[in-house]
Amino acid sequence: MNKEIEDLMEAKQQWENDIKMYKEFLKGKIQTFEGKYGAQEYIYMAENRLNDINQKLKVIQEEL
Repeated sequence: MNKEIEDLMEAKQQWENDIKMYKEFLKGKIQTFEGKYGAQEYIYMAENRLNDINQKLKVIQEEL
């Protein structure tokens, strides 16, 4: 497997794990507005990053 694809797949898995972790955090008893807002913002940023990675993977696979 191409090193770039391998690196992107690793990053994708880490972002997916982070999203799952923060969504679990939001299901719990949140004490502060900052905690809730920070988690929501992080999830939004991570989902955007996943979209970027998926687009990059698609371009790479089309080139192969």
